[in-house]
Amino acid sequence: MKGINTLFYSLVMLCCLLGLNSCFNPFAPVEGDVGTRIWTDQRTIGGLLSNFELAYDYGDSLHYSDCIAESFVFHYYDVQNGRLDRWFRETDLKATGGMFRSFDPIDLEWNHIPVWIEDFSQPDTTVQFIVRFNLTLGQEVPLMGYAHFSVRMEENDQFRVVEWRDELEVP
Repeated sequence: MKGINTLFYSLVMLCCLLGLNSCFNPFAPVEGDVGTRIWTDQRTIGGLLSNFELAYDYGDSLHYSDCIAESFVFHYYDVQNGRLDRWFRETDLKATGGMFRSFDPIDLEWNHIPVWIEDFSQPDTTVQFIVRFNLTLGQEVPLMGYAHFSVRMEENDQFRVVEWRDELEVP
């Protein structure tokens, strides 16, 4: 009987140890913790531009979609037809998602963002500004130009791009 009790207690202790061990894995990341510290809350225009740049750099279309407003309009010069054209949010999300899937790596850099733009955080204000950028898609030569942005803080206290007009520099 003593041998059965000892065996029983040993099995119970082993099960307890295995059960405790399976609940804790020191190498497993905490859910929701990986990478969340690099994204901002977009309460400033600088935060919006940082998230926009990170979305491009990581090819993250979910974070990118959070950077553009529901009423978003993108203006560009259609070289093939020789005219200015535009598209709206749905088309932009599809085009940008396709670009993210087609190029690796993608590197977007903003150049010389004025401090007043970086720190701007006033709600219910549409702000228009121009920022110079370098965009490298894969191993291609970087595209350089200017992005003319109109941004607005929306109901949830986050800035989003309302309008974007690209001006590429031709070397």
